[in-house]
Amino acid sequence: MTQERQGQLAGLAAAVLFGCSAPLIASLTGSGSALSIAGLLYAGATLALLVVRLVRGTQAETPLSRQDWPALAALTLLGGVVGPLALVLGLARLPAASSSLLLNLEAVFTLAIAVLLGREHLGRRGLLSAGLTIAGAVVLSEGSLNGANGLGAALIALATLAWGIDNNLSQRLSLRDPIQIATAKAAGAAAPMLLLALLLGHAFPPLPVTLALLVIGALGYGISIWLDLLALRDLGAAREAVLFSTAPFVGALFALLVLGDPFTPALLIAATLMVAGVLLLLQDDHGHRHQHTRLRHAHRHRHGPDGGGAMDGDPHHSHPHGPAEQEGCPRDRPFWHAHAHEHEPIEHDHPHSSDAHHRHRH
Repeated sequence: MTQERQGQLAGLAAAVLFGCSAPLIASLTGSGSALSIAGLLYAGATLALLVVRLVRGTQAETPLSRQDWPALAALTLLGGVVGPLALVLGLARLPAASSSLLLNLEAVFTLAIAVLLGREHLGRRGLLSAGLTIAGAVVLSEGSLNGANGLGAALIALATLAWGIDNNLSQRLSLRDPIQIATAKAAGAAAPMLLLALLLGHAFPPLPVTLALLVIGALGYGISIWLDLLALRDLGAAREAVLFSTAPFVGALFALLVLGDPFTPALLIAATLMVAGVLLLLQDDHGHRHQHTRLRHAHRHRHGPDGGGAMDGDPHHSHPHGPAEQEGCPRDRPFWHAHAHEHEPIEHDHPHSSDAHHRHRH
């Protein structure tokens, strides 16, 4: 399985977990304040990621460095604090239909930032795929802006913009250890929200609901954030946004099959549009002759048994190693490891996505 296919599966799995969490959370919102509930969800995410890190043990990943902390702090503040708080304040001022419609701006902001500022490539097929999935989300929301007010709409837009920037910043950090990033992000969001809820005297849910929220947060936020970072690493923020925009459909389908919500024609139309969009993206095969400039960075990569290029023929990592860099690596089979390395200038032709090695003009 190629890394691009692994990224696609990780992105879809992240959307499934997050999408299923939404209707479950909606059924528990009356049990406590919005701030306490959000804090408990991120607390569950933190606990799940700590367990995953413990079970997986030491992996060949590049840890966060001092230079990464400003970006990590920014994405934690935007995605874990500003986004949720703006969403809660906006939802209090808008009808459900109009807020659902405006939440689709997250995919639009993520795509626009990735393509216009992040130099990611999204060709005609990718743009058509994005249009179909976003159209499906709009149909699914059955939304209109009737009853909306300017402040409420601005707050929802602020929340989606914060998440769009968060997605692109996360992509920039995706070469670092995804578990470490996800754990830091979840803990950085949980701690201030829980502390603020306690200081302000907000109501917390009863124990059974608290435990349920921790479990929902563990899967729908913690594991989902980790998988989403893997998708961002292999696909780039633009393609990840297309896949993740299917989450509302997953949530609606989950509510239909598990929670007994009524079937609506909008669900069938949305399913048709989104399935078509995802299939288009999965079949996208972007490849052309391109040049790589000299690049030095550190991240997880795979080598053949001799420590040379990757077994899949990818020449990006055909670089020499010192004795320390191969210490503990097997000599009789392919292996993964992580270290700082330099890519020589190269020109070649192969299928690729907008990962960290393929930010070039088209």
